[in-house]
This record gives sequence, C-alpha cells and structure tokens, in this order.
Amino acid sequence: MTTIAAGGDVVGLSWRGAVAVVTMADRLGRNTFGPALCTGLVDAVTRAVADERTRVLLVRGMPELFCAGGSQRELVRFARGDGSFDEDDFFRVFARCPLPVVASVQGHAIGGGLVLALYADVAVFSERSVYAANFMRYGFTPGMGATHLVPLRFGTELGAEMLYTARNYRGGELRERRAPVRVVPHDQVPGVADEVARSMCAAPRASLELLKRELAAPLLAATDAAVAREAVMHRTSFRIPGVMERILGGYGPTDVASSGR
Repeated sequence: MTTIAAGGDVVGLSWRGAVAVVTMADRLGRNTFGPALCTGLVDAVTRAVADERTRVLLVRGMPELFCAGGSQRELVRFARGDGSFDEDDFFRVFARCPLPVVASVQGHAIGGGLVLALYADVAVFSERSVYAANFMRYGFTPGMGATHLVPLRFGTELGAEMLYTARNYRGGELRERRAPVRVVPHDQVPGVADEVARSMCAAPRASLELLKRELAAPLLAATDAAVAREAVMHRTSFRIPGVMERILGGYGPTDVASSGR
C-alpha cells in the first residue's frame, strides 16, 4: 500500500489495488472545512485520478467523525458578509471527479459534512452515527446545494424534514424511515464500502469515466442552480437578527451534544 500525505498531513492518500483510498483525519480541526482539509481533499482526489492504476475512489473520515462541515470561524465570516458558501465549490469535488466515488460515512456527518458525503456516487452510513443537515439550527438557510441534494438522496419528504428541523438523525432512524441509502452496523461500514468500491473495479477505466460523466452531469447542473438560489437566500438569512448570536453561542465542533452519545 502506497501512502501519500496531503493538506498538511490531514488528508491521506493510499491504494488498495485499483481503489484509491482518501482519508480525512484532521484531529485538531475535528474534520471541519479548514484550509488544510479543503485543499488537501481536492489535492488527494486530483492525485488519485492522475494515477493510471486508479479505477475507483474510496473516501473515509475518522471512525467517529466523517466531517463536521463549516467551522465557526467560517460561519462568522459569512454572517459578517465576508464570503459565502458559493465562493469555492470544493465540496463538489466528488461529483466533479471523473471516476466513481464511494463514501465510507462511518462517523458523524454534520451540516456541510453530510452534504459533502452526499456528493459521492455511493455512500455507506452507520446505523449508530449522527447525520444532520443542521443549517437552520443557527437560523440561516442551507447551502452547498443541500436544498437539492438532501431531498434527492434521502427522499423528498424526509429530506425536507431534515432541512426544516435541522435535528440529528441516527443512521438507524434513516433506515427505519426507508431512506434510499445503505445503512449498516457501525463496525461493518468500512468493509461494506470497500466491497462496493472493489465491485466497481472490474470495468475498464474508460467505461467508468464515460458512465460517471453521464450520471454526474445532471447532478452538477441541478446543484449549480441550487447553489445560486441558496446564495440569494444567504444574503438575507445570514443577516437576520439573532443569527450571529446563534453561531457564536451554540456552535459545537461535531454538533452531536443532543444526540444522546
């Protein structure tokens, strides 16, 4: 297994045969969207695709935390009018990747971290971990294409509920609610995701690229439009009285304080 460090050692890249394994492990930053993680993630995907042996990418986080999304510093900046979710669409790196991407979402995926996972072609979730589209918990409307992607992946009614309530959902609850995603016992997530990735590797790389281009095109077009609409909403919602106070007073690095864990 070849290992390459990227993004200040917070994103790793290794190979298991034709499967390129991208690992997000910013323990200090709790896998929030800091510069090292964002840059490292894009760099790792680029390196993986450039290697001719790669057929499929398998993306994973830490065992108890896949990704916690935007940092408090980033959200404060947005609330002050300094930047927005649409200024850099690194979060669509999996959809833009010319090869199929499997996300091993074993740990919690919160806010933008959940949306990031949903841009993968296939995602495997843990029945015990927490998944939340928690934007509205802080009073601002969703971003990153979430208004399109969350209902698309979890179903129209459940997806709308997730966006409106902003509450935490265990993977087991998502399975009980018949969300059309794969949810397995926590310890089985890495193995199942690896099996899915390996099952894709038999096809020629050129054929995988052709199919990925066909399947990703409508998603990219739809999220282009969604991100643009969300940016308009953000110009109002981030400036609503009380939003800054919510961000400063209620933000947590993993946002699972009310999940019972």
